[in-house]
Amino acid sequence: MEKKFIKYYALFFLVPLCSATTNNAQDYTITIDTTIQYQTIDNFGASDCWSFQNIGEWSESKKNEVADLLFSTDKGIGLSAWRFNLGGGKEYSRISHPWRSVNTYEVSKGVYDWNRQAKEAWFLQAAKQRGVEQFIAFVNSPPGRMTRNGFTNCDDGVGSTNLKDGYEIEFATYLADIIEHFRDEENIDFGFVSPVNEPYWEWNNGNQEGNRASNEDIKKIAKAIHAEFEKRNLNTEIIIPEAGSLESWFRRIDGISNKYGKLYGNYLEDFCDDTTVNKIISKNLCGHSYWSERLNEIYSDRFNLSLYLSPYFSKGWKYWMTEYCQLEGPNGEGGSGRDLSINTALNVARIIHYDLNVLNASAWQWWTAVSPENFKDGLLYTDYKNPGDYPSIYRSKLLWALGNFSRFIRPGSVRIDCKGASDINNVMASAYWNKMKKRVIVVAINMSNSSKDLLIDFKGFQNQIKLSPYITTNKSGDDLKEGKDFFSGETFNMPSRSIVTFVGDLNITTNLKEDPQSNNTIELGLWPNPFNSTSKISFNIRKNEHVVIEVYDLLGRRVDKLWNGEKKAGNYTITYNPGNLVSGIYILTMHAGDKTLNKKFVLLK
Repeated sequence: MEKKFIKYYALFFLVPLCSATTNNAQDYTITIDTTIQYQTIDNFGASDCWSFQNIGEWSESKKNEVADLLFSTDKGIGLSAWRFNLGGGKEYSRISHPWRSVNTYEVSKGVYDWNRQAKEAWFLQAAKQRGVEQFIAFVNSPPGRMTRNGFTNCDDGVGSTNLKDGYEIEFATYLADIIEHFRDEENIDFGFVSPVNEPYWEWNNGNQEGNRASNEDIKKIAKAIHAEFEKRNLNTEIIIPEAGSLESWFRRIDGISNKYGKLYGNYLEDFCDDTTVNKIISKNLCGHSYWSERLNEIYSDRFNLSLYLSPYFSKGWKYWMTEYCQLEGPNGEGGSGRDLSINTALNVARIIHYDLNVLNASAWQWWTAVSPENFKDGLLYTDYKNPGDYPSIYRSKLLWALGNFSRFIRPGSVRIDCKGASDINNVMASAYWNKMKKRVIVVAINMSNSSKDLLIDFKGFQNQIKLSPYITTNKSGDDLKEGKDFFSGETFNMPSRSIVTFVGDLNITTNLKEDPQSNNTIELGLWPNPFNSTSKISFNIRKNEHVVIEVYDLLGRRVDKLWNGEKKAGNYTITYNPGNLVSGIYILTMHAGDKTLNKKFVLLK
């Protein structure tokens, strides 16, 4: 299906995201339902690339200040994952920027100097000491001795990839040696390794490390790494590919594919459906949210990809967003210029919201944690450039905006149903359930220039829930500032241009009651979704009911009726053939007694 076609239908779903129900009592009533659950959140993270080779020269007290801000759940934003860059070797003849070429552990084949990235490794230990348990090793380029041109970025003449022909095994051995060293000597377990990064960009003579790789090249690398890891009993998962844009998951990238005569892109089909690789790679599909940040793209681009991801989710795959900083901005203003204010913080918070709520991302990871640049690419900034410079640290509002998610939504939390605030230009909210702590987390973003009254209601709970707000605004000191507690059913005045996280501790066993308006006594499912011929519809009713199952189009017209009659309590599965329905988005509706459930599905013919 062409992307243009999907965008046409996506417009129908964009409408409710750009409006909100208001009334005299409050601007937004947010309704939380813990019984309707979506994806499990694995982590929030950032990377050390490329700054930590330099700020690692700082004093212990300054390094601890940085580590606290990034990893501590008391003093900072409590990141739960850390991306560790494995450098390809310092190369200043091609890469003039001194911070964008990183040393490599490898001295020669099979020989390593473990002091070479000791400055970056210090932060691995600092992260672990502060409770981080998830570590990702990622590569921008293999070491220079393994590349066709001897450099850590590419030329036109090197072909589809810069890794030398037949060097997949040496590259795999190099990665396994490093991961094994950290496991055995440093007590750091890399749960994941990413051997190629944004592989459909050419990386020709760029001012940083980078290596392109066709799908065929990536598969060779993955198979070699898997064989080496199996031999050494390493449990590290292989992440491929780290896609540089959303559309590359479902679309062939024509320019580079035509130039080198090999396939780049269309990663879902070419990797997930390939039985020679889909069993040996991580089930986490890692992609980057660049080039999808303009206001007219934020929802539609993610919705497009979600249609393609949906059938893979049903097979156990997940989506991780593993790299982002502002390059375009919502109005095409670009990423130039450092911004410590709330403006970029709000722009990014909105991207996080849509990645989690439309793409169902299970992880969200920022690009580089500390930046020396005049660009919107850092959580923290520094003017430090050379030894002897003052080790300055500037805290951006973006740092705390990410903290509105990362400090409170801990690994294992589940996104739950949240209705009533989904306005891309005003207030949007999402909710998460931490089963271990019996805690609900609601993150609200107010993009507007006026304060908004919010009323938060918990469906199915008899007692009021005490909520603690943590507020980030443009004001000095409003950095996850703890506000005054209030209760569900009461109005909270949310400041203009702010991100607020509400934390409430629940006792499910005593507070949850049967809500006469709740749908928790019936269930409805449909798979696969999207589909092109037939689909299975499953439904469950817990008591004898009169059941009606129908299909509606987006204009509210009934286009199909599947069942109308009595059903005894139990589980049912029926096969649905949509017959003459044309391709598009439809709503499957089930009425059982006085209850109704709706399920959106996509028909692709």
